[in-house]
Amino acid sequence: MAKKLTSVILAFAVILTAFAIPASADDGTSDVERGFYRVVDGLLDTLVTGISYLIVEPRSFVAKDDYVSENFYEGHSPEEFLDAPAEGAQWSLGYANASILTGKELEEEHYVGGSLSVTKKLADEVRDDQKIRTVAISDGRGISIFAAVDTFGLANNEVRVIREKFQEYADSKNLEITSINISALHQHSCVDTFGLNGDILGALFTSSMRNLLGLELPSGKNKNYMENLYKVSVQSMIDAVENMQAGNLYYGNIDVSEFIRDKRDPQVYDGNLNRLRFVPADANAQETWICNLPMHCVGNGAAGTMLTGDYPYFMEEYINENANANFMLILGAELAITTDYPEDLNRDPEIIAEYDEGYAGIAAFGHLLGEYACNITEEEYVAPILNIRHTELFVPVDNSIFKLAARGGLLTNQVVKNGLAYEAATELGYAEFGTDLAFAIIPGELAPEIAYGGATTAEDSWDGTEWNYSAFADATDRKLIVFGITNDQIGYMMTENDWRSYLTENEEIVSTGPKAGAYVADTYLTLFDEIN
Repeated sequence: MAKKLTSVILAFAVILTAFAIPASADDGTSDVERGFYRVVDGLLDTLVTGISYLIVEPRSFVAKDDYVSENFYEGHSPEEFLDAPAEGAQWSLGYANASILTGKELEEEHYVGGSLSVTKKLADEVRDDQKIRTVAISDGRGISIFAAVDTFGLANNEVRVIREKFQEYADSKNLEITSINISALHQHSCVDTFGLNGDILGALFTSSMRNLLGLELPSGKNKNYMENLYKVSVQSMIDAVENMQAGNLYYGNIDVSEFIRDKRDPQVYDGNLNRLRFVPADANAQETWICNLPMHCVGNGAAGTMLTGDYPYFMEEYINENANANFMLILGAELAITTDYPEDLNRDPEIIAEYDEGYAGIAAFGHLLGEYACNITEEEYVAPILNIRHTELFVPVDNSIFKLAARGGLLTNQVVKNGLAYEAATELGYAEFGTDLAFAIIPGELAPEIAYGGATTAEDSWDGTEWNYSAFADATDRKLIVFGITNDQIGYMMTENDWRSYLTENEEIVSTGPKAGAYVADTYLTLFDEIN
């Protein structure tokens, strides 16, 4: 029946194609094909929007004018940004690493992040630990916290719950907290803490009554797992703060572009494995490495039910064993970027025998990246300056699929109503480490061309328009690094002129809409201008 309905819709779309042909684009599709896709997209949008409006609106949706911002850290004011270290300034840094597993992942229902599934995609095997890795760092002017969680994603409102709980500790100790940032490593084989991978049928058929009665919606999040995540995250922040010690900070990188595959034109990405290396003044203390690269964690595929830590788990294993260093990874701008294992990747026969070749590949690739991180030899000293500032923004939710997910309880971001339109309340940030490094702190999966330039031109676009925003990297004379999927997961953010079709790409489906990239770019560049 579903196939017949789809065929009718597609046939109808072919007839309408003659009246809706967008501009030419050099991506392998013809004008007729693009017109066909756009018409079908319009039909699907209309159909899905109609279905979504059959679901009673959740009570958590608030009018934009009534939205109250809580547990948001603005960071430094523009006047507090330093160009040189304060007198007597010195870096201090603390590290913590903790498991977020409860031990009941196979007893209770725990959905696995990755891809949407009509059937219940529940965890049936735990192969690796799932962790939060946390750094507390200061240049002497308050403490900033950066944490990375083994998870598919974490909504901004969940981040704010953790902030609130940690701030209670900070207040009890009279600590000045400048910024708290929580990143998702976007593993496609971890427990779903975002909600989008939950019971789709349950969301569609029970959410309306639940919303009407004010009952909890059936998202993919396990309540006990989330409560444990809050508790462990807060404790890891406390431990990191209490472990802080003086030392020096260094930056280096190494080219890993041969292991990166960009599935979507234009071919733009940061091909470096970036590393901030903290060396404690105490020669007997462990170093801490904050690493950054842009590759999706999809070694086990997107539809599996086995829990793994993917390649970051094995990067950590290698770095712990070979450099005796603490490890944390934060992903970069990785919109459609995945791993490209070398053909001669040396898989461990024992792991193959115990598990399988795929898992052995994840382990071998993680060890390879760990080896590359250990081989960074050229470094520069990072002066003890940490400038950081955040701002809030509201991103339009134009994607009808996301609207349906929001009304059905699977999209758990804070949604506000702007008239008849929906927007997602979120935040982004900008940071400077030392005098030469800039960091864009982004709440989702950013198209790298927005950060580094090389966006699709009008000639190559689907709609014949230009992308009129400056690249983030062009706005500064510092080296730019992106901390992606940080403090929120609002999906893919691409240039508006590169929005194609739900039928041809994956990114359009998992995005708030074509304007997301523009809103993020405009807000980031405005924030940068205010500071500079």
